[in-house]
Amino acid sequence: MRILHTESSTVMGGQERRVLAESLGMSARGHEVRIAAPSDGALAARARESGLEVIPLSFRRDRLPIAVLGLSRLLRRLRPDVTNSHSSADSWVVALARSLGSDPGALVRSRHISAQVDPGPLHRFLYGQADYLITTGEKVRGDLAESGLFPLARSTSIPSGVDPDRFRPEPERRDGARRSLGIPATATVIGVVAYLREDKGHSVLLRAMPQILEACPDCLLVVVGDGGLRAGLESLATDLGVRSAVRFAGHREDIPDVLAALDIFCLPSVRNEGVPQSLLQAGAAGLPAVSTKVGGIPEAVADEVTGLLVPPDDSGALAGALSRLIRDPEERSRLGRAARGRMRDGYSVERMLDLTERAYEEAVRCAAARRPPGPGRRPAQ
Repeated sequence: MRILHTESSTVMGGQERRVLAESLGMSARGHEVRIAAPSDGALAARARESGLEVIPLSFRRDRLPIAVLGLSRLLRRLRPDVTNSHSSADSWVVALARSLGSDPGALVRSRHISAQVDPGPLHRFLYGQADYLITTGEKVRGDLAESGLFPLARSTSIPSGVDPDRFRPEPERRDGARRSLGIPATATVIGVVAYLREDKGHSVLLRAMPQILEACPDCLLVVVGDGGLRAGLESLATDLGVRSAVRFAGHREDIPDVLAALDIFCLPSVRNEGVPQSLLQAGAAGLPAVSTKVGGIPEAVADEVTGLLVPPDDSGALAGALSRLIRDPEERSRLGRAARGRMRDGYSVERMLDLTERAYEEAVRCAAARRPPGPGRRPAQ
């Protein structure tokens, strides 16, 4: 199968990592996979380093006609069986190109976050051009169906996969991992791994820290990730009087080592989540999670089974849940073991790829049924 991914994002967050992992996995299974993305973006660089073919393409909204023309030429040259768009800007370019007569094969729209979509005429046009919808969680899929934008019958939910061999409990690496982060061996450590943007709720977690430190003075928070909010978050930690208990570790690629240093994983998201990869990775590493009831997070964290869930944007509830686990190592261990089992059984990379292959095959069938071939139009393959 010839597969073309389009991605307009230039950062390297969970969505972009999902695109890369899926592309590598499908390529290893014998499919022809290409990624059209901005040449200066992180995804393009990582994909090229991994041996994937990257086609430089700008999806800038201020140059929309040029982007549509460029994509149309690309589609004529590649003749993909499936084109999978991921972000808003590239999805618009693909939809407009199709509406003007270009043939993307089966057009799949992937939706990675839970942000509400206005079901007005513009988005009805956008989603109406797609043959099939893939979401990273059932909540996102259900919301789009309920809004009337996309039928359940032509959609599926495929959560991201996690490699249980790469992400696994490794107590023997704990001391070394802590030294690399400048963390005392005896501290109780909470960690968050996420791009520093408002949706992820880092400020809520920082506001919970004074209450947490009252219960556990030797507790430390490790913030892994970078972004435009870093300076503001560091200032907030100082204003709250907790700066000495917070380590801003910046961007790290050695996430298994980071997780080995932690006792509790926390993702305090306030909005716009699918099924976050960071929670899946932490669960595979045997860590209990404290997170929020946002988007598809309850699909990744079973409340009171693999972790604890609290309302979003509630620093008091977040502090209470974290303090509860800080005080109870046995509960942390129980939740972590259950999380590891849940990830191993339901969230493997192979399962993600199996479901994606089936979804693409179904998308091709849907495209053939919705748009029967006419004169001069190739049949779906």
